Amino acid sequence: MERIFVIIGRINSVLLLVALLGASALIFIGWMSWSGSPWQRRGAIEVPAAQDEKASPVFLQFGRVKNIPGANTQMMELTTEDKSGKFSSGGYANEIRNVLFLTGNEKKARWLFPTHSNLILAAAQLREDSGDSRIRERPISALYFEYVTSDTNGDKKLSPQDLSKVALAKPDGTDFVEVLDGVARVLSYEMLDSHRLTVIYQKGKSVHHARFSVITMTKELDHEIVSVPDRF
Repeated sequence: MERIFVIIGRINSVLLLVALLGASALIFIGWMSWSGSPWQRRGAIEVPAAQDEKASPVFLQFGRVKNIPGANTQMMELTTEDKSGKFSSGGYANEIRNVLFLTGNEKKARWLFPTHSNLILAAAQLREDSGDSRIRERPISALYFEYVTSDTNGDKKLSPQDLSKVALAKPDGTDFVEVLDGVARVLSYEMLDSHRLTVIYQKGKSVHHARFSVITMTKELDHEIVSVPDRF
Protein backbone atom coordinates (compact mmCIF):
# COMPACT_ATOMS: atom_id res chain seq x y z
CA MET A 1 0.00 0.00 0.00
CA GLU A 2 2.83 2.38 0.85
CA ARG A 3 4.37 1.76 -2.58
CA ILE A 4 1.12 2.77 -4.25
CA PHE A 5 1.11 6.14 -2.41
CA VAL A 6 4.73 6.73 -3.50
CA ILE A 7 3.80 6.07 -7.14
CA ILE A 8 0.77 8.37 -6.89
CA GLY A 9 2.97 11.08 -5.35
CA ARG A 10 5.44 10.83 -8.19
CA ILE A 11 2.66 11.00 -10.78
CA ASN A 12 1.26 14.12 -9.12
CA SER A 13 4.73 15.70 -9.18
CA VAL A 14 5.07 15.01 -12.90
CA LEU A 15 1.60 16.41 -13.61
CA LEU A 16 2.40 19.54 -11.59
CA LEU A 17 5.64 20.03 -13.55
CA VAL A 18 3.79 19.63 -16.87
CA ALA A 19 1.19 22.17 -15.74
CA LEU A 20 3.86 24.67 -14.73
CA LEU A 21 5.66 24.27 -18.06
CA GLY A 22 2.40 24.75 -19.95
CA ALA A 23 1.58 27.90 -18.00
CA SER A 24 5.06 29.27 -18.62
CA ALA A 25 4.68 28.64 -22.35
CA LEU A 26 1.34 30.45 -22.44
CA ILE A 27 2.79 33.42 -20.57
CA PHE A 28 5.75 33.57 -22.98
CA ILE A 29 3.48 33.43 -26.05
CA GLY A 30 1.26 36.13 -24.60
CA TRP A 31 4.24 38.37 -23.86
CA MET A 32 5.61 37.92 -27.40
CA SER A 33 2.23 38.82 -28.89
CA TRP A 34 1.92 41.88 -26.65
CA SER A 35 5.48 43.07 -27.33
CA GLY A 36 4.89 42.76 -31.08
CA SER A 37 1.70 44.78 -30.99
CA PRO A 38 1.45 48.26 -32.56
CA TRP A 39 1.46 49.77 -29.06
CA GLN A 40 5.10 48.77 -28.72
CA ARG A 41 6.12 50.64 -31.89
CA ARG A 42 6.29 54.06 -30.35
CA GLY A 43 6.09 56.72 -33.03
CA ALA A 44 5.61 54.20 -35.86
CA ILE A 45 3.15 55.00 -38.66
CA GLU A 46 1.24 52.29 -40.50
CA VAL A 47 1.17 52.70 -44.29
CA PRO A 48 0.08 50.48 -47.20
CA ALA A 49 2.77 48.44 -48.95
CA ALA A 50 3.91 50.19 -52.12
CA GLN A 51 2.69 48.83 -55.49
CA ASP A 52 1.08 45.74 -53.96
CA GLU A 53 -2.49 45.93 -52.66
CA LYS A 54 -2.37 42.33 -51.36
CA ALA A 55 0.78 42.84 -49.29
CA SER A 56 0.54 43.48 -45.56
CA PRO A 57 0.88 47.09 -44.40
CA VAL A 58 4.24 48.20 -43.06
CA PHE A 59 5.26 50.49 -40.23
CA LEU A 60 7.50 53.47 -40.95
CA GLN A 61 9.61 54.77 -38.10
CA PHE A 62 12.40 57.30 -37.67
CA GLY A 63 15.62 56.27 -35.98
CA ARG A 64 17.61 58.37 -33.55
CA VAL A 65 18.90 61.77 -34.65
CA LYS A 66 22.62 61.69 -35.40
CA ASN A 67 24.74 64.83 -35.46
CA ILE A 68 27.16 65.29 -38.36
CA PRO A 69 30.17 67.14 -36.90
CA GLY A 70 31.25 70.18 -38.90
CA ALA A 71 28.20 70.26 -41.17
CA ASN A 72 25.55 71.97 -39.00
CA THR A 73 23.38 69.06 -40.09
CA GLN A 74 21.69 66.07 -38.49
CA MET A 75 20.53 62.82 -40.09
CA MET A 76 17.72 60.38 -39.27
CA GLU A 77 17.15 56.96 -40.83
CA LEU A 78 13.64 55.99 -41.96
CA THR A 79 13.08 52.28 -41.33
CA THR A 80 10.32 49.79 -42.09
CA GLU A 81 8.87 46.88 -40.15
CA ASP A 82 6.04 44.61 -41.31
CA LYS A 83 2.71 44.55 -39.47
CA SER A 84 3.27 41.07 -38.05
CA GLY A 85 5.97 42.48 -35.81
CA LYS A 86 8.72 40.56 -37.55
CA PHE A 87 11.64 42.64 -38.72
CA SER A 88 11.77 43.09 -42.48
CA SER A 89 15.37 42.07 -43.00
CA GLY A 90 15.49 38.53 -41.62
CA GLY A 91 14.49 39.37 -38.06
CA TYR A 92 17.70 41.10 -37.01
CA ALA A 93 17.16 44.79 -37.76
CA ASN A 94 14.79 47.18 -39.48
CA GLU A 95 15.32 47.91 -43.15
CA ILE A 96 16.58 51.43 -43.86
CA ARG A 97 14.55 52.93 -46.69
CA ASN A 98 15.65 56.55 -46.68
CA VAL A 99 17.64 59.16 -44.77
CA LEU A 100 16.32 62.56 -43.73
CA PHE A 101 18.74 65.47 -43.31
CA LEU A 102 17.97 68.43 -41.03
CA THR A 103 20.17 71.41 -41.88
CA GLY A 104 20.83 74.68 -40.07
CA ASN A 105 19.18 76.22 -37.05
CA GLU A 106 15.86 76.10 -38.89
CA LYS A 107 16.23 72.30 -39.38
CA LYS A 108 15.41 72.47 -43.06
CA ALA A 109 14.43 68.94 -44.11
CA ARG A 110 15.70 67.13 -47.20
CA TRP A 111 15.45 63.46 -48.18
CA LEU A 112 18.41 61.52 -49.56
CA PHE A 113 16.17 59.78 -52.14
CA PRO A 114 12.93 61.21 -53.63
CA THR A 115 11.07 57.97 -52.79
CA HIS A 116 11.30 55.36 -50.01
CA SER A 117 11.55 52.36 -52.35
CA ASN A 118 15.32 51.75 -52.15
CA LEU A 119 16.96 49.49 -49.56
CA ILE A 120 19.92 51.13 -47.82
CA LEU A 121 22.48 48.62 -46.57
CA ALA A 122 24.89 51.16 -45.06
CA ALA A 123 24.75 54.86 -44.21
CA ALA A 124 27.97 55.97 -42.55
CA GLN A 125 29.84 59.13 -41.66
CA LEU A 126 33.44 59.09 -42.89
CA ARG A 127 36.40 60.57 -41.08
CA GLU A 128 40.06 59.75 -40.80
CA ASP A 129 40.72 57.07 -38.17
CA SER A 130 44.27 56.97 -36.81
CA GLY A 131 43.49 55.65 -33.33
CA ASP A 132 43.83 59.14 -31.84
CA SER A 133 40.79 59.97 -29.67
CA ARG A 134 41.09 63.61 -30.75
CA ILE A 135 40.15 62.55 -34.31
CA ARG A 136 36.58 62.10 -33.08
CA GLU A 137 36.31 65.84 -32.66
CA ARG A 138 37.26 66.56 -36.28
CA PRO A 139 34.62 67.35 -38.92
CA ILE A 140 33.19 64.56 -41.04
CA SER A 141 34.85 64.31 -44.47
CA ALA A 142 31.95 62.74 -46.38
CA LEU A 143 28.97 60.40 -46.14
CA TYR A 144 29.03 56.82 -47.44
CA PHE A 145 26.00 54.90 -48.72
CA GLU A 146 25.51 51.37 -50.00
CA TYR A 147 22.03 50.69 -51.34
CA VAL A 148 19.88 48.44 -53.54
CA THR A 149 17.57 49.91 -56.17
CA SER A 150 16.31 46.85 -58.05
CA ASP A 151 15.61 43.13 -57.66
CA THR A 152 18.58 41.59 -59.45
CA ASN A 153 18.21 37.99 -58.25
CA GLY A 154 14.54 37.61 -59.21
CA ASP A 155 13.07 36.84 -55.78
CA LYS A 156 10.57 39.75 -56.09
CA LYS A 157 11.99 41.77 -53.20
CA LEU A 158 14.93 43.99 -52.37
CA SER A 159 17.47 42.37 -50.07
CA PRO A 160 21.22 42.26 -49.33
CA GLN A 161 21.41 39.37 -51.82
CA ASP A 162 20.73 41.79 -54.70
CA LEU A 163 23.51 43.71 -56.46
CA SER A 164 24.10 47.04 -54.78
CA LYS A 165 25.47 50.50 -55.52
CA VAL A 166 27.87 52.71 -53.59
CA ALA A 167 27.58 56.49 -53.40
CA LEU A 168 29.25 59.39 -51.63
CA ALA A 169 27.85 62.72 -50.50
CA LYS A 170 29.04 65.88 -48.82
CA PRO A 171 28.76 65.92 -45.00
CA ASP A 172 25.45 67.82 -45.21
CA GLY A 173 23.97 65.20 -47.56
CA THR A 174 24.28 67.25 -50.76
CA ASP A 175 26.18 66.42 -53.97
CA PHE A 176 25.14 62.77 -53.87
CA VAL A 177 27.29 60.88 -56.40
CA GLU A 178 27.12 57.18 -57.34
CA VAL A 179 30.67 55.81 -57.56
CA LEU A 180 30.14 52.02 -57.89
CA ASP A 181 27.39 49.76 -59.23
CA GLY A 182 26.78 46.04 -59.76
CA VAL A 183 28.47 45.30 -56.42
CA ALA A 184 27.98 41.77 -55.08
CA ARG A 185 29.47 42.60 -51.68
CA VAL A 186 31.43 45.37 -50.00
CA LEU A 187 34.18 43.70 -47.99
CA SER A 188 35.58 46.84 -46.35
CA TYR A 189 35.74 50.61 -46.59
CA GLU A 190 37.90 53.06 -44.66
CA MET A 191 39.47 56.48 -44.88
CA LEU A 192 43.18 56.48 -45.72
CA ASP A 193 43.46 60.09 -44.63
CA SER A 194 41.17 63.11 -44.42
CA HIS A 195 40.30 63.12 -48.13
CA ARG A 196 40.80 59.60 -49.55
CA LEU A 197 38.50 56.59 -49.19
CA THR A 198 39.50 53.02 -50.02
CA VAL A 199 36.92 50.33 -50.77
CA ILE A 200 37.45 46.59 -51.26
CA TYR A 201 34.48 44.98 -52.98
CA GLN A 202 33.39 41.95 -54.96
CA LYS A 203 31.95 42.23 -58.45
CA GLY A 204 31.09 38.97 -60.15
CA LYS A 205 33.97 36.55 -59.55
CA SER A 206 36.52 39.29 -58.89
CA VAL A 207 37.58 41.21 -55.80
CA HIS A 208 38.50 44.83 -56.54
CA HIS A 209 40.25 47.64 -54.73
CA ALA A 210 39.02 51.16 -55.46
CA ARG A 211 40.15 54.51 -54.13
CA PHE A 212 38.13 57.72 -54.18
CA SER A 213 38.68 61.38 -53.43
CA VAL A 214 35.94 62.57 -51.07
CA ILE A 215 36.78 66.16 -52.03
CA THR A 216 36.03 65.78 -55.75
CA MET A 217 33.81 62.68 -55.36
CA THR A 218 35.74 60.96 -58.14
CA LYS A 219 37.43 57.57 -58.54
CA GLU A 220 41.23 57.67 -58.48
CA LEU A 221 41.82 53.99 -59.17
CA ASP A 222 39.98 50.68 -59.43
CA HIS A 223 41.79 47.42 -60.10
CA GLU A 224 41.23 43.70 -59.62
CA ILE A 225 42.97 42.12 -56.64
CA VAL A 226 42.04 38.49 -57.21
CA SER A 227 39.57 36.42 -59.19
CA VAL A 228 37.79 33.35 -57.86
CA PRO A 229 39.02 30.28 -59.82
CA ASP A 230 36.60 28.51 -62.14
CA ARG A 231 37.51 25.12 -60.67
CA PHE A 232 37.98 24.05 -57.06
